[in-house]
Amino acid sequence: MRRALVACAGLLLGTLGTAPLEPVAWRRSAELPRAEGASALAVDPASGRIAIGDATGVLVLGVGGRPERVLRRGPARDLAFLAGGDLLAATEQGLYRIDAAGHGRRLTPAPGADRVPLRLAVAGDAVALATEDGAFLTRDTERWQRIRELPSGPVTAVALRAEAGELECFVLVRGELYILRVPLAASELGPLAAGREELALAYREDPLDVVPGLAGADLALLFPTALALRDRAAAPWRLVAPALPPGAQALRVAEGLGRLWLATDRGLLEAEAPEGPWRAAAEPAGTQAVGALVAAGGSLFAAVGAALLVSAPVRVVAPRAVLAELPVDPPIGRVHRAALAYLDLGPGGVAEMRRGVMQRGWLPRLAIIGTASRDHDGGVNVDESFVSGGLHRLVDHDAGHKDGNQLGLTLAWDFADLVYHPEQIDISREARAVIQLRDDVLDEITQLYFERRRVLVELGASTSPEESVRLRLRAAELGAGIDAWTGGWFSRALRAPAPGETDDPTPR
Repeated sequence: MRRALVACAGLLLGTLGTAPLEPVAWRRSAELPRAEGASALAVDPASGRIAIGDATGVLVLGVGGRPERVLRRGPARDLAFLAGGDLLAATEQGLYRIDAAGHGRRLTPAPGADRVPLRLAVAGDAVALATEDGAFLTRDTERWQRIRELPSGPVTAVALRAEAGELECFVLVRGELYILRVPLAASELGPLAAGREELALAYREDPLDVVPGLAGADLALLFPTALALRDRAAAPWRLVAPALPPGAQALRVAEGLGRLWLATDRGLLEAEAPEGPWRAAAEPAGTQAVGALVAAGGSLFAAVGAALLVSAPVRVVAPRAVLAELPVDPPIGRVHRAALAYLDLGPGGVAEMRRGVMQRGWLPRLAIIGTASRDHDGGVNVDESFVSGGLHRLVDHDAGHKDGNQLGLTLAWDFADLVYHPEQIDISREARAVIQLRDDVLDEITQLYFERRRVLVELGASTSPEESVRLRLRAAELGAGIDAWTGGWFSRALRAPAPGETDDPTPR
């Protein structure tokens, strides 16, 4: 009983003594030259240099944070800095070693074979390489040894861990985990044979990555929609399924700033423990695809779109104070009404068409029939007369005409149309199309409106002049989008109405 009370007291004191994690914001460290962004990142812990891999090759951030191209042999698959500061680049065109001056040379893991490198792992002077045809290990990047006893085919991932006088190499091939152990004191690597590790995980997906020491665990496996961890060697695996955004797939996992980070194709997630709760990171990383992710030097680096983001401390500001300084926007309902009025997408149009169709049954079909005729008559009469001894010929001519005109007016009612008019089907189709268009418009305006509000909140809490300028431009961009949907009403509504002026969006 006493032991239980002591344990409960220790747990309570530990909970009270744990400070909440500070929120993490993001600043743009560099703008990347390609719109599709980066596919690999690496940070040199000694010099702080940042290497970025993209579809063209490799860049290194120079003075002032401007990226400088050091290799044009892309696309880049993975990057890793060596202890001396040289950079290893695994690209689809081969494996390259680039010195601090930017001079690169190609490395060949095995003679007579042109294997495409996929992933890299570095621990001290040891380097592990995953290729499309096996895995290799070296200590000087010149003499490579193939890791044997692996299935043929591409290697998904490799990882290294050096501790207790032993170098451990973890290899993922065809959804299976293989482990190789080499004494650190050995001068030569010698023949390398990996042993298969029994996972005992009945999961529908194959692992994407292997991470030693994640979240205090001995080993972790990253799946497209889950994490598997074991606390020590030979211990059972436990499966954790983070709440990912709908349709999202995990790409990389990292640990830094006192929490876990999960890069997905729908945004960056963070959690204090593998079990969660997982939540979206701060904008813009939280809602955009993350191309690469790495934690180093007490910071987190994420490639999001065409920008390289670096974690930055957040100045904690009381939310009410920030919101009080925001401009007074018209309510979202009035913005919706203004857009519908400007685009003529209100319910009145469809209702008017329905009334017109229902009233058509009372209207007759009008038919006007007219005829016009004209008859002409003509004749000649011939006669003879003998008078005073002479014969006379008499001729009579007559001519005449007769006009006959008629005009008829017919009115016909079809009272069946009062019950159901055939054109009601056309009205129903038109109504569905209008409703769909109206929903799309309202959804777009809602996103613009509240995204603008979020940007204004970030602007109120920003302490960086560069970030403030960027946020102001973003808020102006979103406001211009709302203005376009409302025909200029939104910008007029932000101003104080002049005497006699109204900002009522309802058309008159």
